[in-house]
Amino acid sequence: MKAVVLHEPGKVEVDDVADPAILQPGDAIVSVRATAICGADLFPFHGLTPGFEMGTILGHEFAGEVVEVGAQVTSIRPGDRVVNASMISDGTCPSCRAGRVTQCEGRSLFGYSGVYPRLDGGQAEFVRVPHADRALQKLPDEVSDEAAVFLADILPTGQAAVVRAGVAEGDVVVVVGCGPVGLMSILCARGIAGQLLAVDSVPVRRELAERLGAEAVALEDAADVVASATGGLGADVVIEAAGSPGGLDASLRLARGRGVISVVGAHFEPDFPLDNALMFERELTLRFSIGDPTADGPLLLERLANGELDPTPIITHRLPLTEAAEAYRLFDAREATKVVLTP
Repeated sequence: MKAVVLHEPGKVEVDDVADPAILQPGDAIVSVRATAICGADLFPFHGLTPGFEMGTILGHEFAGEVVEVGAQVTSIRPGDRVVNASMISDGTCPSCRAGRVTQCEGRSLFGYSGVYPRLDGGQAEFVRVPHADRALQKLPDEVSDEAAVFLADILPTGQAAVVRAGVAEGDVVVVVGCGPVGLMSILCARGIAGQLLAVDSVPVRRELAERLGAEAVALEDAADVVASATGGLGADVVIEAAGSPGGLDASLRLARGRGVISVVGAHFEPDFPLDNALMFERELTLRFSIGDPTADGPLLLERLANGELDPTPIITHRLPLTEAAEAYRLFDAREATKVVLTP
């Protein structure tokens, strides 16, 4: 089969590799129909994921059709259309039993953990999915493969940004960073927030934010726009989806007193210079979220099926799997906001 393989930092190629096979009775084999590039894929792409093996097939956002299941799989069968939950676990640890899969020490994103030896990802024609009863959701006819791909990761992340921030009806909500996760946060906050503002330095991403219902502004104008919208008080909730120190620092300064900064941008800085004086004086709450496709997937799937949510307008590029190297270049350079690959 064809698969997107990481050869060295900054270089992927589409190689011919062996088809996956059932290894455990809980496995399933999925024929991939659509697979997307996520911001999290850029960490191993640039060699920034400790322990990540070169030669691994990338990708944790994919949807497709089940072609084979192991003897212990009960919830799906060959022929079912499915989407994966990017977080894989067997559901037995205390965190999983309490519904906190994101805190499970055994969980894995495809290709991102040593817990499952060489767990190749879904940017391929076929993929093996462990613990398939937990990791795969059946798709109704009303949900397209492209829409389903968002359930694997970034739509639940956007949902977590809104829910864990406690966004209430009528709140002024600012989303800093209009990459895919920020745009999903806008989608999930729409209809709850009284006023929804989006901040990004890339014009195309501001246009996408406006298509989803936000008022979009450049970073240099954000402070003035938020002050004008709130009578100088600041936003009730600021969702930081930029994943950068500058984005987080700006978010702290856009929130009102006793406001909430909901962080869903990926941060790995061990020594971020948090402005403790500002946090203390304004009694700010800083809350980090990853998103939980396992817990939130069913509700979000229902909202996709009934037409309440449609994430597909943020797809800017659709390419065949064979053009994965170009797709990664476009995405890494921010020339593409969301890329979907078709095997």
